[in-house]
Amino acid sequence: MEAHSLSPDAHMSTIPRFDAAWQTWLDDNLRRGCTHQSMIDAMIASAFHPNAARSILARHLAGEAVGQHDDATADYVYGKPMLPPGRVLVASDCESSKLFSCDEPVVALLADVLSPRECDRLIEIGRERVQRSSVVDPDSGGEVLIDARKSEGAFVNGSTDPLVATIDRRIAELVQQPVENGEDLHILRYGAGGEYRPHFDYFPEEQAGSKHHMQRGGQRIATLILYLNQVEDGGDTTFPDIGLTIHPRRGAALYFEYVNALGQTDPRTLHAGMPVERGEKWIATKWMRRGRFRTQD
Repeated sequence: MEAHSLSPDAHMSTIPRFDAAWQTWLDDNLRRGCTHQSMIDAMIASAFHPNAARSILARHLAGEAVGQHDDATADYVYGKPMLPPGRVLVASDCESSKLFSCDEPVVALLADVLSPRECDRLIEIGRERVQRSSVVDPDSGGEVLIDARKSEGAFVNGSTDPLVATIDRRIAELVQQPVENGEDLHILRYGAGGEYRPHFDYFPEEQAGSKHHMQRGGQRIATLILYLNQVEDGGDTTFPDIGLTIHPRRGAALYFEYVNALGQTDPRTLHAGMPVERGEKWIATKWMRRGRFRTQD
């Protein structure tokens, strides 16, 4: 059953406050059997931040008191990372050491995920297929071209080349996520001047266009960027809000996650691909979903 009752402040202030009217609204909708997601969607439509909406509902369900202001812009709650602990991650055909890791936000650089030969083969596959990269339009959910992203890309899977299926399985084993929850591998080429300005990999739930993509497996929860070549100059991956810069290292992979058990999304995972100054940069990106990923119809 979906929520149909009008949000209490739908025609009032643009600055939401979780007051007694909102508590009554939640209780009424819970009694009616409305889904949690429908209530979160209604709160987002009434200008609550998605993280605040999820946190408020979770605390309300747990019987905790929520004040008028303490969750207005609820901060991301860090819990146990999804990435397995320890200094070495293990797959059936690979062992990868963590070159570094941090927990807030969850970021790790993994060594030797790909061999030099595998990197070369993915670049070969990419050269045959890449086209100008697009991004998700925030309103329609369609694909659009923007100046903030200057690269060429192609999605590939096991039907493209058996190596891709091998890498898909290896990634799933290393980070302990179901292989079926991974999107198709995205091979990307950045030529001289190519960049991707600061952005998030998760789908902002306050944007109408995100719903279209989340129907295909739910929210993105984590990203793995595979570095396929040594860039002559430039092309670093940066996290501007935490002052972190990663230099591309052939065969290594950068992992970061951005969704917690409450369904909140981590704004500190804002990241960018810096301009390539000399040469070219090749990467392959694997995005992981909350549920089984369904390819486009």
